[in-house]
Amino acid sequence: MTPFDRDSDWSDFVAGLILDPVVTRYWADFADPALTDADKERLAADEFLPWFEEDRARGFVGWVLRTPAGEFVGFSGLTTADEPVGGPDPEFGCMFATRWHGQGLATEAGRAVIGDGWARLGLERVITVLDSPNLASRRLVDKLGFRFDRAAFSDQAKPFLVFVLDRPGPG
Repeated sequence: MTPFDRDSDWSDFVAGLILDPVVTRYWADFADPALTDADKERLAADEFLPWFEEDRARGFVGWVLRTPAGEFVGFSGLTTADEPVGGPDPEFGCMFATRWHGQGLATEAGRAVIGDGWARLGLERVITVLDSPNLASRRLVDKLGFRFDRAAFSDQAKPFLVFVLDRPGPG
């Protein structure tokens, strides 16, 4: 895993994740069939790039995963939690290109990202938020040891399920 670099990773991030209808099928922002690939890339740039910069300033790292041959696999990291969840605890997330789904890579990446948060940042708690019926994401949350904490609702009454993972104690 290497830290996300806009110059070397953005085009692969867009091609491997944003333009993949399987990856984005639960994202309302990208669901409009009238959107062109250029529209989706603009939406992604408006949403993700400022977020990545803000997170970097807070010490959070977005990690890019590649094969030894350099093929883009996906992205995982800690980020600032958006409303309606918000709060001081960073949010764990990951996205993998469809080709790499179901191979355990998200679990490995999640353990590494969260471990980095415990060790480097001294975090006491990490959250993750599910905003869709994505069963693969739910399985990942369970494998990583998160527990259900609460439901939160947007201004439009969209539900978000918040899960938490507390720093493990010594021993």
